Amino acid sequence: MLPKQKNTVKRHAGFSLLELMVSVSILVTVVGVSLSMLIDAQHMYEGVTDMADMQQNLRASMINMQRDFIQAAEGLPPTGISYPQGGTAKTINRPSPTGKAYTFPGTAVSSTLADITPGVQGTTTPGLTVNGTPTDFITVMYVDNSLVDVNGHQMNLYPVYQVANAQNPQACNGLIKSDGSSVTFDANCITISGTNSVQPGDLIMFFNGQNYAIQTVTSVLGQVVSFAANDSFNFNGMLAKATAGTLLQLQNGVASAGGPYPPTTAARVKMVTYYIDNVTNPAIPQLIRQVNFNAPTAVADGIEDLQISFGITQSNNAALYGAAGVGNAKQPLGTDSPSQIRNVNLFVGARSNAAYSVTGQFFRDNMVTKVGVRSLSFVNIYQ
Repeated sequence: MLPKQKNTVKRHAGFSLLELMVSVSILVTVVGVSLSMLIDAQHMYEGVTDMADMQQNLRASMINMQRDFIQAAEGLPPTGISYPQGGTAKTINRPSPTGKAYTFPGTAVSSTLADITPGVQGTTTPGLTVNGTPTDFITVMYVDNSLVDVNGHQMNLYPVYQVANAQNPQACNGLIKSDGSSVTFDANCITISGTNSVQPGDLIMFFNGQNYAIQTVTSVLGQVVSFAANDSFNFNGMLAKATAGTLLQLQNGVASAGGPYPPTTAARVKMVTYYIDNVTNPAIPQLIRQVNFNAPTAVADGIEDLQISFGITQSNNAALYGAAGVGNAKQPLGTDSPSQIRNVNLFVGARSNAAYSVTGQFFRDNMVTKVGVRSLSFVNIYQ
């Protein structure tokens, strides 16, 4: 008779259901915490990046404007440059914010293009309105000495035409046409195709003694620079139409090899206008820098506010400026003129290019600075 067998249960290695549930719970918790930390890190990176870009745009705005404002009036008469006027002269166009079409002088009645032209006097919204706030714009001018030829000469080093003598050993055989349509530069005195050569759209100022005139370059052929009528500013072709502010006022009526002009010097002038544009790209307002009437260039993105005021020296009637005073004036008032501006106060407001994904809001910040207009400060107040 065989012995009776016992019933036995074999145990296999592994986890029980309870152990598995506990493990899964721990895993889910760890993964959840890790994902939360990863998302937080991603949001932090997004926020830091947005704020860094915004700060960079603020710095770029300030650096560009400071550079131009410091040079304002350099090489120009403190009272500004005469422009064609009187008679049947055309209105002089001014570079303006997108969709605007302003004209010079832009401030109080004047017979010159000011070295600094604030926004339009009497206009509550001279620039574009961004987020319900009217923004400012400004135009500054200075002599551009970046044209240097192979001999190291600058355009304003010699008159266009001059006879060599003991005081001026360098003869210059240039020519200014009597009708103001072109000027020919002598390559021995200046090569206009040198570094930063003369280009269509440039502004050329002519001066002898206390007389000044300005023209817009429309074409360049070799050493000949032409000033065809109907340029963007309406500077050209006004010699027979205007009674002041043209090359006619620089002539002395004496026929000579250089034309009916005494020794007359030329200098390239840069006119720079700053404004905010929220039309070209409504999603991202931009600070625009426009040189002369050339194509505007975006300096910085996300700039949504530009407020400018001025420090006025020796005001003829300081009471006109009210509580703001002459140190924080939006415009020269009364008989004061832009030549009395000594400081430019800048406020620039910026926002991030994109809204923060956590809050759906933009980051915002601003910068404030004061720029001294050096060239207008070096004026003899006792003359």
